[in-house]
Amino acid sequence: MSASDDVRQRRHIPPGADLGRSGRGYRGFTQRHPLTAFALIAFPMGWAILSIPALAFHGVIPGGELPVEIFALGLTLLVMLPTTVWVVSVTDGRRGVRALFARTFRWRFSLVWWLVVLVGVPITGVAVGAALGRTVDTTDLSSVLLDGLTVGFLVPLVLVNLWEETVWAGFVQTRLEARHGLLVGAALTSVGFAGIHLPMLFAAELSASVLLESLGFLVVAAIIFRLTAGLVMRGAAGSVLAVAVLHAGWNASSGEDGLVDDLLSGGQPVLIAVLALTLVTAALVALVRPRLYGEAQGEPAAGIPQRS
Repeated sequence: MSASDDVRQRRHIPPGADLGRSGRGYRGFTQRHPLTAFALIAFPMGWAILSIPALAFHGVIPGGELPVEIFALGLTLLVMLPTTVWVVSVTDGRRGVRALFARTFRWRFSLVWWLVVLVGVPITGVAVGAALGRTVDTTDLSSVLLDGLTVGFLVPLVLVNLWEETVWAGFVQTRLEARHGLLVGAALTSVGFAGIHLPMLFAAELSASVLLESLGFLVVAAIIFRLTAGLVMRGAAGSVLAVAVLHAGWNASSGEDGLVDDLLSGGQPVLIAVLALTLVTAALVALVRPRLYGEAQGEPAAGIPQRS
């Protein structure tokens, strides 16, 4: 190999990569195809973990009704996050890992965007529910808010959502959007985001119609949420924390016995939450429209680093 050939090859190796091991084995494959390498590790292991509650529920293995949330936590902390950190360390070195976690804890963005991610979806959800004829129950408002903000919001944010979005927003979606733009990047991320959750749908009594309905809601919600996440990253200086807060607010708005569900006197809030998220997304499109126009003209996406 000539010296010029060696230089040309090295130009394709990301900064911080281990040049001594580039092109060899799975590490070399990871340098060339980081998202595929992540998926090949995270999905088989993730599906195996999330299948345990479904198998136990249907009596295939002992255990009965196991809490799905515990296995989702295990998936995030034991599989997805370590895999992401390893892939980023291979492709971008320690500098890339530091940059990723700097975005995970980035809290300095405007007050307007803090209000959007903190209360945008829950308040819109309550408003949508009221518009659809649901009764807003404020009888025990202080207790509902305290429980919703602690158990329903802060605990999931710290334990799951922050690390989950380090993976999806900070790593997967950032790379896909840098390559394909906002819409395609969000759509592709939603495929993985919904796909990793598929086994959770089976941890219940299901008919074909219920399964199709649950799958439909999962796919639609994933597409809308990932688009919203992309808009939030543009407005909130690329902050993963902002997306994680939004995610915690979405969970509090869409889950049974969650904050919005309690304020609307119970009942299944998923449809209301999807409608609320759609309205918030439409408002954010208007808010970040100048940035989107700049992207259409070929400018780099504000808040979306080219590599992390």
